[in-house]
Amino acid sequence: MLKIREDSKNYTAQIIRLPVKQAVTGLDNLVECNYQGNSCLIGKDSDPDILYIFFPAECQISHDFLNQNNLYRHSEFNQDKEKKGFFEDNRRVKSIKFKGVISTGFIIPLESLNNLLIGHRFINQLNVGDEFNEIDGVEICQKYIRPRERNKGMSNPKTKTLDSIVDSKFVPEHFDTSHLMKNLHKLNLTDTIVVSYKLHGTSARYYNTLVKRPLSRLERLAKWLGVKVQEEQYDYIAASRRVIKSCGFEELPNKNHWFSTGDLWSEIGKEHFDGKLLQGEAIYCEIIGKTYKGEAIQHGYTYGFEKPKVYIYRIAMINSQGVEIDLSYQQMKERARQLDVDICPELFYGNLKTFIFIKGNLDEFPLVEDLEIDLNEIFYNELLEKPSILDNSIIEEGFCIRVDKYPKPEIYKIKSKAFLLHEGIQLDKEVQDIEEEQTM
Repeated sequence: MLKIREDSKNYTAQIIRLPVKQAVTGLDNLVECNYQGNSCLIGKDSDPDILYIFFPAECQISHDFLNQNNLYRHSEFNQDKEKKGFFEDNRRVKSIKFKGVISTGFIIPLESLNNLLIGHRFINQLNVGDEFNEIDGVEICQKYIRPRERNKGMSNPKTKTLDSIVDSKFVPEHFDTSHLMKNLHKLNLTDTIVVSYKLHGTSARYYNTLVKRPLSRLERLAKWLGVKVQEEQYDYIAASRRVIKSCGFEELPNKNHWFSTGDLWSEIGKEHFDGKLLQGEAIYCEIIGKTYKGEAIQHGYTYGFEKPKVYIYRIAMINSQGVEIDLSYQQMKERARQLDVDICPELFYGNLKTFIFIKGNLDEFPLVEDLEIDLNEIFYNELLEKPSILDNSIIEEGFCIRVDKYPKPEIYKIKSKAFLLHEGIQLDKEVQDIEEEQTM
């Protein structure tokens, strides 16, 4: 049985056929293969008639898989102590630049699973397109998470829990976005899409939502006697990607706010949204630049801003039953204008066919069977690996592609290979990433 973990669904292993091999100048024994926009280096003599497994950059392959296939650089961790691989002890698939090729994945023959899954008949049933983090309960890979100090950021056990403040259905997290090239089968050429620039900062969420009222002793007694008591009221909640930071913009105790200057998320909320949100309204946005006290929000990616800058990418309404319905893109733009807050910079709005026709410089309208080829060409050869439109001293992170649906849009992402290399270098230097830390 194949299993994809919710926290690692963008970091799955995939069964593939070997893409076309391309020679690389200066390399005699390795060639380049491109899969879903990822460049990978593989042996020149790799058999094109067998199946392979693809692992994306920043996933962590299981110890048992690396051990059984002798892939550790430190041979003492390998099954055969006489053999050496190239994986470091942290088991992370790294983005690396070699002979001009930025490799953002790892490809290995499917038969590499044999030693790990002895007695598991399911391996013979794997097909091209299958993806997973586990097979028959055996871990294969997961999202790489940097090791942390054991107690860093942990709350005091006496701190109020989230459940005592607000029901989680009234403060939903922003959904994870999947890689565009993995989801082309979900797109139609007639779809109206938005292509916007992806910004490298920290996510934030703001709600004017139902929270639990602290009841007086008299109200608690009345409730116990069966009298109906108002138990909820609307108030503001500020949150990072995963962590609730404040209620009524009053900082919750025992929270690790990352910055030495305190709770950036609540400060931003108080400045931009206090008293402005409708009851039930939810704002999802990105904060870039520096904090109010001058700390970089993301190392190397302040975009030249000396203070925090907010960009909205979703607005939704949440009713009293906790049902969330997004505004359409055009409605979001208008609402953001009313709030006097920018949206993420827009590259294109229109149907997918027109986007490909214009950005691909085509002589005729595209065909659905050419979708992967056309989008690979547009993004990886035309749009990505360019300086940021906000700051030409840094590389653009990538793009988000939005398709409005009911009740929520579908949003996909595509990142620059040079940016993925930058992220990998930051991990190598153990530069902490605010998004990763605020996920915990």
